[in-house]
Amino acid sequence: MNRYSVRYVHKIAPSDKDKGPDVDLPGGAFAGSRELGKALRAAGVLLKGARVATFRSEADRVLVFPIAPGLTTYWHCIVLQVLP
Repeated sequence: MNRYSVRYVHKIAPSDKDKGPDVDLPGGAFAGSRELGKALRAAGVLLKGARVATFRSEADRVLVFPIAPGLTTYWHCIVLQVLP
């Protein structure tokens, strides 16, 4: 299990203040979009009904691109930064 800091990025007006809680995610959470979406909803990072469209790993962080059916405004990207 790894610990990650969470930062929300809005496409229109990004702000460094859009910080979420630090979360623990099991290694199996990154097996696929469904597994990651389930882990992020359980951790309170994603709203109920929101899904992970895609995600990609970059060095010490993971970029998550969520979708939330029925919502016109949602985060463009969620950055999961690995904590030491």
